[in-house]
Amino acid sequence: MATVTEAQALDIYKNSIHFDGLNICNFGEEIFQSWHDGGIDGVSVTCGLWENFRDSMFNIVQWKKWFDEYPHLIMQAHTVKDIRTAKEKGVTGVILSWQNTAGIEDRYDFLRLFRDLGVRIMQLTYNTQNYSGAGYTELNDSGLTGFGREVVTEMARLGIVCDLSHVGPKTSADVIEFAPEGKPPCFSHVLPCGLKEHTRNKSDELIKAIGAKGGFVGLSQFGPHMKKGNDSTVDDYVEALDYVISLIGEDLVGIGSDSSEGHGRPSDFMAWCNKDKGYARSLTAWGHAKVIKPLGPLRERPELVKAMARAGWSETKIRKVLGENWLVYLEKIFGA
Repeated sequence: MATVTEAQALDIYKNSIHFDGLNICNFGEEIFQSWHDGGIDGVSVTCGLWENFRDSMFNIVQWKKWFDEYPHLIMQAHTVKDIRTAKEKGVTGVILSWQNTAGIEDRYDFLRLFRDLGVRIMQLTYNTQNYSGAGYTELNDSGLTGFGREVVTEMARLGIVCDLSHVGPKTSADVIEFAPEGKPPCFSHVLPCGLKEHTRNKSDELIKAIGAKGGFVGLSQFGPHMKKGNDSTVDDYVEALDYVISLIGEDLVGIGSDSSEGHGRPSDFMAWCNKDKGYARSLTAWGHAKVIKPLGPLRERPELVKAMARAGWSETKIRKVLGENWLVYLEKIFGA
């Protein structure tokens, strides 16, 4: 395996596909420009969390307006081909995603509508219990519900990614086992318990299980969930990537930064995220939460490949983890 220098890694970055599996930023022109400056070719953006059907529609309308207003920076991506087209155009391909299925309320047939509007990735639950299953903060994770089975089946049929990042361990295991053949779920933005024991992180067993089904693992850059907490560095992040690669191989691992750039901590938005259904009990103690240094600003993303080079990565491994792996997985779910 031929390793590369930091200078060579930066050249590789310029002509590689870089896909980020989760952003929950304070979206607008400044963030879109940061994606452009940072060479981020494709990104999954949170456009739904606690919102009901009506409010979820408002969120999509806002994104449609942004696509019209900033065509020099972003375009909507419905397919993997769209992401590659965005790369050719020098803009960022944006996939709309949800961190909860609250938007369909109790009607799984609404999934088709949101898929057609461009919501191609949906996390089954966000932290707490919903109609489909339990989030990771629930005291009693009773597993995937009957309704949840219908949701998972319909998502697979429609080509919607089923994300399990904030989902409880039993519900996650149930979905991994139940998911239709050829349509495995993913963890879009997680970190491994093997490096830091935390209820939000995923066990080696779950990571191996999702890998065995051909699923995918995107790694978060959220400092408090990393081995050294807020003292973690970009090199520690590459160590986390290598750890998960040691469990499931280098073809099923990528970036899912969970960047919240532009949102203050604390802020009204973060308080809303942190309350059950957006208004009830507080779920976690955010503390002084930040993404790892120096990857906070999205425009500094090229620092990541320099750390990969320092860790002795080959050009092939860098290209895969930066984005090619994500695109292979997404095409498996979306279809050509």
